[in-house]
Amino acid sequence: MSAVAFDQVTKKFGDTVAVDEFSLQIADGEFMVLLGPSGCGKSTALRMIAGLEEISSGILTIGARVVNHIPPRERDIAMVFQSYALYPHMSVEKNIESPLVANKRAKVDATERTRRVHEAAETLGLTEYLARKPGELSGGQRQRVALARAIVRRPEVFLMDEPLSNLDAKLRTQTRLELVDLHRRLGTTFVYVTHDQVEAMTMADRIAVISDGRIQQVGAPQDVYEKPANLFVASFIGSPPMNTILGTLQGATETAAASVVTAEGTLAIGHPGSAQPGTELILGIRPEHLHATDPVDTPGAVRATIQNIELLGHERHVICSVGSTQMTVRQPNDAPPLAIGQAVSLHADPAEVHLFDPVSTDRLN
Repeated sequence: MSAVAFDQVTKKFGDTVAVDEFSLQIADGEFMVLLGPSGCGKSTALRMIAGLEEISSGILTIGARVVNHIPPRERDIAMVFQSYALYPHMSVEKNIESPLVANKRAKVDATERTRRVHEAAETLGLTEYLARKPGELSGGQRQRVALARAIVRRPEVFLMDEPLSNLDAKLRTQTRLELVDLHRRLGTTFVYVTHDQVEAMTMADRIAVISDGRIQQVGAPQDVYEKPANLFVASFIGSPPMNTILGTLQGATETAAASVVTAEGTLAIGHPGSAQPGTELILGIRPEHLHATDPVDTPGAVRATIQNIELLGHERHVICSVGSTQMTVRQPNDAPPLAIGQAVSLHADPAEVHLFDPVSTDRLN
């Protein structure tokens, strides 16, 4: 097992900067998720760990070794791709064994290879499928074969590039559980790339949120959700995303409560942080911390009109227009009934209001 460290790592493709001064410490045995939208640089960062992309500048270490110029085969890593990349003419057993046969330096004898293959197959519930070809397996089973092929090498670091994106919703949920359990049992460093925030929130020890090749925030999933460092993180993490509205701070001191005046009313907030009275800012509220009530024009609320109501079985999402801004309220199904087109007042939990600088987009409180 090994830690992985990026120290001011940059990757350029011509004049395009894909990864920009990337610094990240991944602890030995940690499950780190690199999370961000398509094209943000997360897969490029993973491929640099694997040695599949050269580093333009900076230092990358695995364990105690600087690996900038070490070829992939000598890095002691295993990578699982979005596509299963299995050999269709080989049995499951031979597919799992293939890295041990291909790596002549490993010098694993036939008896040890067989033992490792059967151990990996048992770990991932593949024992009964060892004689089958990949074409005879479901998508979830093929993904498990790809994982077993990585496990059998006993690498220092597992690298996973969106390995669940080809699975349906039920299989994704099942495989997420299997991966978390696998990490717990192996205790090996996992670096996992995804654009799916649900995967990140449910699997990671820590998340590194990435945008435009730069790390925006690193932290435990709940910390990132509850205390987003900037507006990008606030809007990217959470489903439905955080509501935002432009307003002006009033009545604030470093210790006193305050309020934010918007075009559609005033919302009470908790501690304003570094924001000063009269400052224009962006107010953010998670849907679960926003409440729709009747009648309208009540104090400490903004005026809104219900545009749509999404019924999700266990809860409902009430989508409202607040002037030209759309805001979503998350409610339990036993909340008082509301109707599309109804005028309501939206109140926020003051302690759960987030304030952001409209220019830098950094968090203020």
